[in-house]
This record gives sequence, C-alpha cells and structure tokens, in this order.
Amino acid sequence: MRKVDSINIYSEKQIARMWQSISPGEKFVTGNGEQIKVIYPGRTNSDDRGADFRDAVISSSEGLKKGDVEIHVKSSNWYAHNHHLDPVYNR
Repeated sequence: MRKVDSINIYSEKQIARMWQSISPGEKFVTGNGEQIKVIYPGRTNSDDRGADFRDAVISSSEGLKKGDVEIHVKSSNWYAHNHHLDPVYNR
C-alpha cells in the first residue's frame, strides 16, 4: 500500500506520471485515512480540455467510483483553475 506524506515535493506532471504507472489493484490511503483501491487508473486524456485521466475506476468504502481524474498538487487548485464551473470536469 502506498502512502505519500509530502506530496508537495512533486510537480503535477510528476504526480500524473506516477498515477499513470499505477498497477490495477494497488491500494492507497487518502489524506482522510480512508483506504482505496485503484481498479483502473484511467486513460490519458489527449484533449486540451477536461481531466487528466478518463474513465478511472476506484473502489472505496462507498463502493465503486467511476469517472475522470484531475491531478493537482493542492486541492484548492480545483477552484483556482475554475474547474468547478466547467462542465467538462463533471465526470
């Protein structure tokens, strides 16, 4: 199980490369202490718009989550980049 304590030492590009290299079934611990398992990390989005990875599948205590993954070093960048206002990021 991977746990990354000092995520801010990496750039978004480096984190995206790490995410892309995840093996199906790999387990992680979120910042809230929840365990998740990556079933499928998604495919790289080649468009200029939208999330970094499409169609990811993650298992959590709430069941399967399917959707897109956007990589940011800080969660506040979601709002700073106005993704919350852009329907392209709704998946």
